[in-house]
Amino acid sequence: MNEDLINFIWRFRLFNQKTLLTSRNEPVEIISPGFCNSHAGPDFTEVKVRIGSTTWIGTAEIHIRASDWERHGHSTDKAYNNVILHVVCENDMRVFRADGTEPSVLIIKPYIPENIQERYLQLIQNMNWIPCEKQLSQVDPIYVQDCLQRMLIERMEEKSAQVGELLHSRQGDWSETFYILLCRTFGFQLNALPFELLARSLPIRILDKHRDSLFQLEALLFGQAGFLEEPASDEYIRRLQEEYRYLRHKYRLRPIESYLWKHLRLRPQNFPVVRLAQFAALVYRSVHLFSRILEAEDAAELRKLFEGISMSSYWQSHNKPGKASAKIAATLGKESVNNILINTVSVALYSYGKYTDNSHFFTRSIVLLESIPAEVNRIVLKYREIGVKSTSADTSQALLQLKKKYCDQKKCVNCAVGARIINSA
Repeated sequence: MNEDLINFIWRFRLFNQKTLLTSRNEPVEIISPGFCNSHAGPDFTEVKVRIGSTTWIGTAEIHIRASDWERHGHSTDKAYNNVILHVVCENDMRVFRADGTEPSVLIIKPYIPENIQERYLQLIQNMNWIPCEKQLSQVDPIYVQDCLQRMLIERMEEKSAQVGELLHSRQGDWSETFYILLCRTFGFQLNALPFELLARSLPIRILDKHRDSLFQLEALLFGQAGFLEEPASDEYIRRLQEEYRYLRHKYRLRPIESYLWKHLRLRPQNFPVVRLAQFAALVYRSVHLFSRILEAEDAAELRKLFEGISMSSYWQSHNKPGKASAKIAATLGKESVNNILINTVSVALYSYGKYTDNSHFFTRSIVLLESIPAEVNRIVLKYREIGVKSTSADTSQALLQLKKKYCDQKKCVNCAVGARIINSA
């Protein structure tokens, strides 16, 4: 038994309700189990129960042991003075509210059907890729789809919260916030951090002053990235170094450390300098990019903002400063554009809608994800093997959330699919 399971059992009334008695042998009728409280305070609010002949409305607290009440500090917390029922598995001690009164105690363990706990243990104790791997095919697709829809919104809400924190740190500047988000996306997973550090060290207002010169943009970006510290091995790098020295002094810039960048097991097309050159080309071509994203009418128009970006000729034949290489594609590939639309544009639209209270941008964000093909990665492919297919990015994003936040942590009782399996007849 754990509190997640007891919360689940209480919420869905998966216990014998006909013979309930308190620890003092008073009959209990659960009129309403209330609503799960995700904030500080008792576990359930708006609980309505009848104890003996008296009907009570208040809150309920769930614990494995009654002594957890003391351990969690509820006896001195006035927020728990309204607890009308303390639901426990083991009543190992008497507990009291901050006002000195004693809440009624329901020892719920004897009323829980054995098969509920058995199905729960079967899920959390197996060593499958996900707990419900063997049972998933037996779940009605309607429940799976409902689960994925909730996972997508939950993922967007989490990302939106992160954007909100970044926006606050940028004093409410959406253009600067979007610039940092976009720069991080250009690093993909492996180089996301150094790209973000680069963006934070080089404000967009400085790049805006040199937007009419791709050469100066490259000098600023490559210099701040720490790629112009070594002695120049060709004329173009020497010129970039000279330009960066001037701009660094002018704006009192401090570059990030070049050792932060990772190259291991990357295709040359994804090398940091290639991505930086592409990013420089995007900045050079895109004026008021965030405003244009907000004004774009559909996904096709959004895609055009990132397609056809051609980096300068030098980087089309160099994947490191001064190091010639085989020909490199000059523009962002379709997969890279999709990655930007999924991880930056859709998140920015959703966040902007939330912080401006405009549902139009919520809708555009989800519609955009629905228009993009599903991502291809090991998690999405594995779910496909066990029967959950994704054809668009809204589903693949939901699957990533499901795997990371629920399956990996075995939070089956908090998942619509897991709850259905546990509660199946």
